[in-house]
Amino acid sequence: MISIQQLRYLVAVADTLNFSRAAELSHVTQPTLSIQLKEMEARLGAQLVERTRARVLLTPVGAEIARRARNILAEMDDIREIARRDDPNALQATVQMGVVHTVGAYVLSLAMPDLRASYPDLRIFVREGRLENLPQRLSDGVHDVLLLPDDLGRPDFTSVRLIREPLHLVLPADHPLAERDTVDPADLKGETILTMERGHRIYDQIGQLCRDVGAIHASDYAGTTLDTLRQMVATGMGMSLLPALYVRSDVLREKLVVARPLSQGAPVRDLTMTWRSSSPRGASYERLAETIRGCLAPWDATAK
Repeated sequence: MISIQQLRYLVAVADTLNFSRAAELSHVTQPTLSIQLKEMEARLGAQLVERTRARVLLTPVGAEIARRARNILAEMDDIREIARRDDPNALQATVQMGVVHTVGAYVLSLAMPDLRASYPDLRIFVREGRLENLPQRLSDGVHDVLLLPDDLGRPDFTSVRLIREPLHLVLPADHPLAERDTVDPADLKGETILTMERGHRIYDQIGQLCRDVGAIHASDYAGTTLDTLRQMVATGMGMSLLPALYVRSDVLREKLVVARPLSQGAPVRDLTMTWRSSSPRGASYERLAETIRGCLAPWDATAK
């Protein structure tokens, strides 16, 4: 009979496609992990991992077993949570957190000190991913919770809003509007506004603002990351509207660009924490979300 630990080793290899990294994540030596996987293959009578000098791949059988193993491991974690859910100190386990790059680093840089102080036994493993892939990875049990720029609106997921985050105008430091403490949206008339590529929800909000005030929505120059947009502004290609937490983290230290809030009508995005509605750890995740929400409160547009 294969063991739960062997399933964990297989999932670690599936996630990393690297034996050394998988062993590190599993807190065992690489030879131990390799031996356990070979024993698992022998017991199942099937090859699970294809390993060459150049790369590591899962066989089709291995990939399917890894997918099911994630569900089994998630159920095992849920069983442990059920056993201790009445414990007031229950938030002590490991939380696998999936994040998108436009959210994760900026939220966690503010929240992590308080999380460590409030829950010293909590271990949070953060993995970045693309927004279109994260919901499935949450469903499959790869992640326990997600940090996202909006509510997914799915009945099988529970989402709580952490902050309604305003977007700030980022513009070249030598632009006349940079001398103001706040910028009236009407003063953006005729200005070029750079945005993320189409598909991001704030894209439509910024497009509507541009239409309302007569600004130029530069859809032919779309950034793939917030850093790309900041750099495009620094080179004089236009202005951009970027999230307040990103501005705090990466724009205020810049010399070539400055950030200014809009005096009214600023686009906003809702940052949310999301988990499977079926998870018995829901109460613990609510507590985790509440702690993060408290850390972000100073930047919440609804509190203004």
